[in-house]
Amino acid sequence: MTAKKRGQYRVAIAGLGRIASVLEDDPLRAKPCTHAGAFAIHPKTKIVAGCDVNAQRATAFGKRWDVKKLYSDHRQMVAREKPDIVSVATWTESHAKIVVDCAEAGVKGIYCEKPIAVNLTQAREMIKACERNGVAMVVGHERRWDMRHQALRAALLAGDLGELRSMTGYMLTGAWPKLSRRIYGGGPVFHDGTHLVDLFRFFAGDAAFVSAVEDRPHGMACVENTVTGIIEFKNGARGLLIAGGERRYFHFELDIQTDRARAVMTNHKAELYMAATSKYYTGFTELERADFPAVGEPVNAFVGGVSDLIAHMETGAAPLSSGHDGYKALEIITALYRSAGKGGARVKLPL
Repeated sequence: MTAKKRGQYRVAIAGLGRIASVLEDDPLRAKPCTHAGAFAIHPKTKIVAGCDVNAQRATAFGKRWDVKKLYSDHRQMVAREKPDIVSVATWTESHAKIVVDCAEAGVKGIYCEKPIAVNLTQAREMIKACERNGVAMVVGHERRWDMRHQALRAALLAGDLGELRSMTGYMLTGAWPKLSRRIYGGGPVFHDGTHLVDLFRFFAGDAAFVSAVEDRPHGMACVENTVTGIIEFKNGARGLLIAGGERRYFHFELDIQTDRARAVMTNHKAELYMAATSKYYTGFTELERADFPAVGEPVNAFVGGVSDLIAHMETGAAPLSSGHDGYKALEIITALYRSAGKGGARVKLPL
């Protein structure tokens, strides 16, 4: 397919809530921070339609982005507007049906919010539908398009920081309400912890085994409040994950340690430490603050995801966050749940 000019990819958004649009009005967040925000400023896309079962939310979206074509059914929206791209920003339990319907209806590209699906069966159906119909798909683990993460990964792959040994990840949040595990898929490790699991794979590659414990105060049929897991990677590195935790604050952090360096990444900072001769103990080597790997020209992570999808559509180049990557993140989370259900027994991957 030849590259299109400005605004010639017609975009329709299914699900018009927080990550689709509403968060764009948060005065503290860096912009764009939503699907609509990214598509609205990308030079190759134009939002032509939106869909939501909540009429009031749809109306607000239409006014916010000057979109006239508003629907309550994604199938009608796609049939009538014939978009090139559909952005799926609904609740996770509806991802599979919308993605499959859009792939079968002739859409050329899909930006699917994370997690990819409620379960692995649904995720496989989505990937197969896209492959069968030649549809490009990316999954919205937007931290992959953060230039800080890309720079750190490049430095690790080049061997500049030594050999990866361990990763510790925190995704700490408040307690979750009583929700059906079957319907909603999971709690904090599923909905927000998926970013952490995906970054583990981004830096360490595929996992070989996991083991975990969990807290499910509302019973096994309901989502968890906390998961603490160990992920063993094929390259020999290990990851420790803590998600949930019933905290009175939100905290996202990834602590990566090699045999001679340490990197600490949060939503707001990126720090690097390198091994150096101790200033306090004779004969010791300790970590000392160092310059973070050169990041280059900043690229907004949401816009980066849209650009990656378009490149996938135009050239067939593999995206940085593919349906396969979304599946693998969900597979690790599923394995953590299985291990916890078996009292912490090691579970082998792939499932």
